[in-house]
Amino acid sequence: MDPLLATLLILAAAILAFLSGRIPLEVIAVGVALALWGTGVLTLPEAVAGFADPTVLFIASLFVVAGALDATGVTRWAGGFIVARAGRRRGPVTVWIIGVAALLTSLISINGAVAALVPVVAVVARRAGIPVSQLMIPLAFAASAGSLLTLTGTPVNVVASELAEEAVGRPIGFVEFALVGGPLLIVSALIMLVWAPRALPAHGPGPHVPLTEREEENLALVPPAVRTGGIRVPRPAGGVGRGARRTLIITGVMIVLLATGLVPPAVAGLLAAGAILLARVLPADEAYRSISWTTIILIAGMIPLSNAVLDSGAADALADVVLGLVGTASPRLALLVICLVTVVLGQFISNVATVLVVAPVAMSIAATLDVSALPFIVGLAVAGAAAFLTPVATPANLMVMEPGGYRFGDYWRLGLPLAAVFVAFAVLYVPLVWPF
Repeated sequence: MDPLLATLLILAAAILAFLSGRIPLEVIAVGVALALWGTGVLTLPEAVAGFADPTVLFIASLFVVAGALDATGVTRWAGGFIVARAGRRRGPVTVWIIGVAALLTSLISINGAVAALVPVVAVVARRAGIPVSQLMIPLAFAASAGSLLTLTGTPVNVVASELAEEAVGRPIGFVEFALVGGPLLIVSALIMLVWAPRALPAHGPGPHVPLTEREEENLALVPPAVRTGGIRVPRPAGGVGRGARRTLIITGVMIVLLATGLVPPAVAGLLAAGAILLARVLPADEAYRSISWTTIILIAGMIPLSNAVLDSGAADALADVVLGLVGTASPRLALLVICLVTVVLGQFISNVATVLVVAPVAMSIAATLDVSALPFIVGLAVAGAAAFLTPVATPANLMVMEPGGYRFGDYWRLGLPLAAVFVAFAVLYVPLVWPF
């Protein structure tokens, strides 16, 4: 079979499988890799190369670090600041929740931060007399905005950094994301402060509703070490457990290595994970359990598809379709189309998978227009974080659904203006910082 046709068929089948919600994500990812080999698009070593990709190893190591921070009570201790300092007024409470959620996310990823803060926010809402439904969605959305502050905020950033290194010869720096993430977080916070009281319902948590297949799939992306954060009982005064100081030191060293670029990200992450085991912060079995294997297999299986889309000419073919619609005069218009596709797909399938699928097309467009691929890659990361319209868009959105007593339609009212702002930043602001 022609490699171009085979790649396009496999890509279409993968998207449909993701959208169906009936097939486990791991099965889709492995099936994609096997299909690429079976149709002759890739050799077997190329089809399974994603499992040895440095990006995958780095993300796995970050899950171990996040698991250690959670197990030693560091995340709950940091979240406890809200209880002590937020007071009872809605504005300051919301600001504290947004700030702490963004800070934690930038260090330990969205899922770990939200899981740790859900019980804290519930306590804050009860003590302040604020409906919990007014605070839970802002918690999840603030974490998504905070994920754009550092390289470690979300796996999408790690993928984007590696794509940048391949396309333009340099990765995106550890805090370079904050050039867009910082202003975006401020604007997002202002929107949530003003619009959340009007857009969100005002009630307590609703009755437990059994999870759908897609919701179970999404929760599978959350490591077991943090998935239960919403029902854990906070520890007594002090809040941190044995090994917290060692964990913080190890995490700090890892951040310094990432920020300075002294070693590749995968090396920094693996050193940190190894140090956590050697320091006996986490036993080996708990370290393994802290890793979201669904996420690891998903990314490892989709990386070969991303490569195949680029190498087979499928990216060029799809890029020609986009440029046929928008023309070649404005790279911003092409970037807008790419970001809109990313936002739409990202409401229903993993944002990591979305970015891996769309990125080759974006880079092909950049090559055709003879402009830098960097604004397209950063714009994709920003658009990938705009998963605000449905509860199944991210595990974090789903984690706050029951505690906040939300229905499916409660998300888009606040999420739509935020998604519009994210797209505007991706198209109008990002090229100012990372020029075409």
